[in-house]
Amino acid sequence: MKLVLKIRFKFLALLAVAVVVSQSVYAQADIKHLEQVATLIRENKTTQAERELATFLRSNPNHPLALNLLGTIRAKQNRLAEAETLFVKAVDQQPRYSGARMNLAFLYLQKREPAKAVVQLKEVLTLEPTNTEVMVVLGDAHLATGALEEAERQYLDALEGRLDNAAALLGLAQISRAKGEIKETTLYLTRVGTLAADSKSPEFLYKFAAVALQAGMSDAAKAALENALKLRPNEPAYLLALGIAWLRKGDLFEAEKVFRHLIRLQPASEPAQVHLGYVLLNQKKYDEARLWLEKSARSASPMPEVFYYLGLVAQEQNDDAKAILLFEKAVQKLPNYAHARIALGSSYIKLRNYPRAKEELETAVKLDPEEPKAHYNLALLYARLKDTARAQEEMRIVEKLKAKGAGSDGVVVLPATPNPH
Repeated sequence: MKLVLKIRFKFLALLAVAVVVSQSVYAQADIKHLEQVATLIRENKTTQAERELATFLRSNPNHPLALNLLGTIRAKQNRLAEAETLFVKAVDQQPRYSGARMNLAFLYLQKREPAKAVVQLKEVLTLEPTNTEVMVVLGDAHLATGALEEAERQYLDALEGRLDNAAALLGLAQISRAKGEIKETTLYLTRVGTLAADSKSPEFLYKFAAVALQAGMSDAAKAALENALKLRPNEPAYLLALGIAWLRKGDLFEAEKVFRHLIRLQPASEPAQVHLGYVLLNQKKYDEARLWLEKSARSASPMPEVFYYLGLVAQEQNDDAKAILLFEKAVQKLPNYAHARIALGSSYIKLRNYPRAKEELETAVKLDPEEPKAHYNLALLYARLKDTARAQEEMRIVEKLKAKGAGSDGVVVLPATPNPH
């Protein structure tokens, strides 16, 4: 199951503090007024801020600081196309305005266009060559494009003279994980966890937790998320991640409590419904699991995992014909969904449709050769077909994979999107 951790981007409202925008260019009264508008935005008084900007822009339609602030509001409203237009216009009016360029970079990261973010961040870095925060965000953008060497260079530059730069260390942990360097990843994350213990940034704590979950450090992730929730209580994204952390620890009871709380806050939340359904399925509460999963399945664009888990419920209730229909829906939405294909193979074996079972299981092995369940079901199939040699070979593969701890329960935490601080 894809447990997606959504990263919230924090758009900045940089005004006179942008070192490359000379205050002498603009009237001091205008700057002071716009700084007050920026404060309104930070305090989430968006309606009042928008009203102030509308009045200001009528007489100053090309003022870059005002354009940047309005772009920030549009970004917070998820009106990303409008936000991009405003940030680009602000940069056109004042090319050395690093605040607008940073916001434009964050926008591109949110839109999953990291290559465009790299362009803007490089421009900012030429204006502010010692700004370690920009170095880290540039490293994040490079990481998102897969340019590991460039990302590593930025993180190391950010660490020069400041070895306690937790954001840079977290970036290096992600690079080590991408390279398969398990020991180095653990060392970096342990160091970051120590530094993050006193962090007052819920965004950073959340990002650290996402990376820690990917690395299997569920205790560290849980601690960070609990601290993030103290700073920002009832934040849905943090609650979802905390529930995932409890799942990773194998504590279904605590996970259930978190997901139920999340549903009380957001009754129509599809991720909350799916995760609660998953927990109830594992607790063998099949009827209630089906209830929540079917609610999620009725959404405008249901996740393929919904149909996979509904199929598992049908299997447990001995309705393999129905299970097959549900697994096939999951595969139609996500053709490389190996676990759904394994489940399809299992149901086809029960219904004695051995050709289809063989087709699905062999496809699953190609998609995920390290998954023991696929090989086990193939062994079962070959035994049914009286092919003892192939059945024994598949069982040998199963034993080898189990010995090295391969395989999963189908729960996958996706890589976190790079997040500014």
